[in-house]
Amino acid sequence: MIVWLNGPSGVGKATLTAELCRREPRARAFDPERTGWVLQRTAGLVRHGDYRDSPAWRAATVAAAARQARGADPLLVPLTMLRRRHLEEILGALCDRGHEVRHVLLDVSAGALVERVEADDSPDARGWRLDDLGAYLSVRRELRELGAVVDTDELFADEVADAVQDLIEGWRRPRSD
Repeated sequence: MIVWLNGPSGVGKATLTAELCRREPRARAFDPERTGWVLQRTAGLVRHGDYRDSPAWRAATVAAAARQARGADPLLVPLTMLRRRHLEEILGALCDRGHEVRHVLLDVSAGALVERVEADDSPDARGWRLDDLGAYLSVRRELRELGAVVDTDELFADEVADAVQDLIEGWRRPRSD
């Protein structure tokens, strides 16, 4: 199973991924930002702007995630994807390769996110995390339609991990029709 963890910058995707990997012995993390870095810095395939807009990055992400998913249960992919069309392209291509793919949106209100970002220990990230907030809020409603949603406003990190772990366990259970 591949679980795409989506949400605004600063919501806690990396923290959640680390916690789920600690809890689940077969869980693995896959960071598609590395693929973007390779395409930008070494291959020169992405020159300006957001690498997520690049068809080469999306194709490479699908290939790499499909490969990484072998032996992982689940493969956790923590990455903000705000363009629904691009996200659906990636998730659909992974499904076409035979993977069970789930999307989890870690949702948060603007006020709660600003509070978290300002309290964060990494001041270098504050600016771009806050800059991304408006873009997230403009697509928040449509992202909520793509799968499971965990509202994180009132939850501590371990409670978010509990909620996502419960979702994963529910998806693993065979359905009784």
